[in-house]
Amino acid sequence: MKKIVLAVLVLLMALPFGFANGSQEANIDKWPEKEVTVICPWAVGGVADLVNRKMATFGQQYLGVPVLATNELGAGGNVALTNYLKNEPNSYNLIFGGEGGFSIAPNISGASAIQFTYHDFEPIINLYSAVFVMTADSRLGIRDLDGLKAYGQGRKLKVAVNGIAGAEAFLAKALAKELGLQMDLVSYNGANLALDAASKGETQFAISHQSQARGSVQAGILTPVCGFNKDGIHNEIYDVQGVGEYGIKAYYPNTCCLFARKGTDPKVIAKIRDAYLKILEEPEVKDLYKQLMINADPMDKAAYDRHIQSVVDIVLANR
Repeated sequence: MKKIVLAVLVLLMALPFGFANGSQEANIDKWPEKEVTVICPWAVGGVADLVNRKMATFGQQYLGVPVLATNELGAGGNVALTNYLKNEPNSYNLIFGGEGGFSIAPNISGASAIQFTYHDFEPIINLYSAVFVMTADSRLGIRDLDGLKAYGQGRKLKVAVNGIAGAEAFLAKALAKELGLQMDLVSYNGANLALDAASKGETQFAISHQSQARGSVQAGILTPVCGFNKDGIHNEIYDVQGVGEYGIKAYYPNTCCLFARKGTDPKVIAKIRDAYLKILEEPEVKDLYKQLMINADPMDKAAYDRHIQSVVDIVLANR
């Protein structure tokens, strides 16, 4: 009798574990079972924020649940990325990130304050790539890097950027180093806010997305100085050389990647990626990308890993 009772107890002890595993697998298969929140760690009204809000409108259609777009600001995105570590794998919270938090902030002065690493996150899909542009107060008459270098001799230039440890700030510092100039960086919680500061005359220069500077450029308030790419920017708004044409190597495309918490099940990652690939094909999203002057660039984890490392290499060579 004792042997029978013992066998029954062993079986009962094993059942919850088996059921738990089966339940977890079933939950993964059903994911998502409630609304998903996508956190943009940059300013409301910025390029990433507009992309997030537009894409969220297709969440019900492609994920089967509402997708909520929200913002959490601070330190150029690093506050939100730090707070995101509170999430467990397979969380219903996702977050945007880019080279600012993962390639630049950990490799410059003050890096000891960064509490997260790239490896705390799981890349799902890169949503866009873009080329930053530097603009100047039109009253200065600066139209290229030669003009910038000449004007900057003996002066400290005031430049508006998105976060003191972000992509724009690094590009400004690297450019200043190459040209032998002094730049005083003024930090804002979004490239759009930095651009507004330059447009209002609070700073002499700004580094921002092209679409954010478009209105001020067309109005003659700001003048394009350079694009942070190899071949320059040549379109209906801009006709400006790239820093690469001047022999400067510190440039890279600005990206916005959607992340989950590290350890998230591959099935969940695949569901989200598949949904966003379909959302990228929506005519409304394509129209928005055209307006924002950005390019769809759905890099997967392997490709995004390479991008992050390439920017790390640039930062280490130019810090």
